[in-house]
Amino acid sequence: MAFQGKPKGESRGLSFLQKARPEAIQHLLKFFGASGRHLDPKTRSLISVVTKVISASPRGLQQYVRKAMEAGASADEIIDAVLCSYPCAGLTRVVDAMDVILDLGLPGFESALTPSGGAAPGASSSAWVAVAEADQLPATGGLRVEVDSQSIALFKVNGRIAAVSDRCPHRGGSLSEGQVMGDVATCPLHGWQFDLKDGHGLNQPGARIAVYPVKVEEGKVWVQVGEKN
Repeated sequence: MAFQGKPKGESRGLSFLQKARPEAIQHLLKFFGASGRHLDPKTRSLISVVTKVISASPRGLQQYVRKAMEAGASADEIIDAVLCSYPCAGLTRVVDAMDVILDLGLPGFESALTPSGGAAPGASSSAWVAVAEADQLPATGGLRVEVDSQSIALFKVNGRIAAVSDRCPHRGGSLSEGQVMGDVATCPLHGWQFDLKDGHGLNQPGARIAVYPVKVEEGKVWVQVGEKN
């Protein structure tokens, strides 16, 4: 059976069983909570993504994909989790699950179309692009520029210019609109913080943003696209 649409909101079946068989349901929910207590939230949610693909549950899949990303999972990790379900789920459920996930419009899945370590077919491996005048960058905060459909945030940091992905991997917040202190950029939506030197998340282990090489020539800021760190 492939994924089938279900009414949005709380499951009527679960609500019914909680009233008709409260002891059994409480036992099951307690078991589910205890079974993953030694796992970190991201791993637990990724495992749940696998089980929801196998059971063809679109609502459950949506729920745990969001939870996994809130816990720091990247789009690539979500895709890998879906693929790991293949031996039990089969190709149809794997493909249907990706349809459900893509419909959520979450950040990071478009960039996953270009595998790490290589460029998209027909594209050059890297290119330097002039994106702004150096004097356009504010003394505090950031400047967002668009390069080949990629949103890039530029910051003045300790006498140099840093270029990173503008979209926070959590909920797509614009980092250029957030706060910057030293080498740390903070997302304005939920406070996720990233090191502008290497892109690693500081308060969300496993989270990461792309970092781009930058140079300034004759007053222009150049960014090397296709060479993300």
